[in-house]
Amino acid sequence: MSHYKGEPRQELVKHAYNPQSSAYDYDHDDEDLHSTNSYPMAQQMTTQQRRQEERRRQAEAAAAADAAGYGTSAATAAAAAAAAGTGSSAWLDKQTKKTSRWKTIAWATFGVLLLALAGILAWYFAVYKKDHTNSESSNSGSGKGNNGGTATGPTVITPNGTVVPNTNYPLRRVFYGMAYVPVGAVMPGCFNTQASVDQELQLLVQTTRRVRLYGTDCNVLHHTLDAIQRLKLDLKVVVGIWIDADATTFTRQSQEFYNQATTYGLSNILGVSVGNEVLFDGYQPLEVLQAHIAEVKAKVVEMGHPEIPVFTSDLESKNKPPLTTNEDMAGINLHPFFSGVPVEGAASWFWKYLQTSVEPALGKKADGTQQQVLITEVGWPTFPANGNTNASVPSIPNLQTFIDTWLCDANKKQLPYYYFEFFDAPWKIWPGSAVEGFWGLLTIDKKLKVKLPDSPDCLAS
Repeated sequence: MSHYKGEPRQELVKHAYNPQSSAYDYDHDDEDLHSTNSYPMAQQMTTQQRRQEERRRQAEAAAAADAAGYGTSAATAAAAAAAAGTGSSAWLDKQTKKTSRWKTIAWATFGVLLLALAGILAWYFAVYKKDHTNSESSNSGSGKGNNGGTATGPTVITPNGTVVPNTNYPLRRVFYGMAYVPVGAVMPGCFNTQASVDQELQLLVQTTRRVRLYGTDCNVLHHTLDAIQRLKLDLKVVVGIWIDADATTFTRQSQEFYNQATTYGLSNILGVSVGNEVLFDGYQPLEVLQAHIAEVKAKVVEMGHPEIPVFTSDLESKNKPPLTTNEDMAGINLHPFFSGVPVEGAASWFWKYLQTSVEPALGKKADGTQQQVLITEVGWPTFPANGNTNASVPSIPNLQTFIDTWLCDANKKQLPYYYFEFFDAPWKIWPGSAVEGFWGLLTIDKKLKVKLPDSPDCLAS
């Protein structure tokens, strides 16, 4: 039992300074220690003397109890050990274990932060800093820049140790749609601005006529719709309403969508994706997700646009009835990279898997018609090489191969898809999962990584 109102037993805590006695008063429950009859010099003792006095008194009390027949030899031995300054108590053991546990937690937290910092620094010096330095030296005095419709390919180390030259690659409108998160649009900082989104969308519109967003926080939807109208950009938007384990996130983001729709109208809205991989990540159960989809659909109809599809985006394994029965289309994130096949076989794997596994599982919509596929994510990462999934290896050359073997075929087949994604996202880097930050078609400093097809037959509709 603690004698000091919850403070550590081995420490007597200073309570108040007494200017009359030039000493500190101490908080105690133990009246004997303050009694002038028992210990008239108690307040003049040092902290160490108080500890020794307390131990001595405990030992005497235990010995007296033992002599009177109320104690045991074990109690006597414990008291004697305490009097000698070598004993322990249950309370002290508990405090020691508690201190040890907090030290372990503190060191573990420090270790995680250190690993995260190491990952970010590794990316910075291995890719970004190297690319930035090399591009400045390679392009000093060069021709067109981003404002002239050209982005710059990066210099990076490939898995075999070779270097991809820093070459100027033109942007081309060869993508059906593009997944886009503005650089810096991460809560709570929200470092994106209207000016930065303006610049990014003027690049993005050179690659596609359709853009998919993931959420409305950080003014992402507002900045996007404002830029499209003010700059007269040839872009339509799939609005994203983010859903996570916090129920207030959907409420906040859906309300922001309704507000922006009221301000800018729905003429530039192609669809609304209610959540991304909600079921795969286990953020909310199916019933909650379906209720959110129904709420947004009802609001869109109320605004006078029943033709705008409302759906969710998830892995192919989650796109099946009853979910697909109660949404306007099936948004599917389908990445050949996670199949583990070599990049040379990624395109053929995609088409076979789509036709034999994905489409047959969708079922019919509530009106009895066959559910339609919208590929809401497809792409290939470029770094690091050890972030592979079996034979699927991240690299710039492998991204080039995937673009060369998949993109034109997808356009010819008129597949609706959103390439994932426009920029790298290094804020997604965590220890053990750096690959999540490097799916961009462009680096974070807006350099195009690969040469895009220049055949007229490959242009997207």
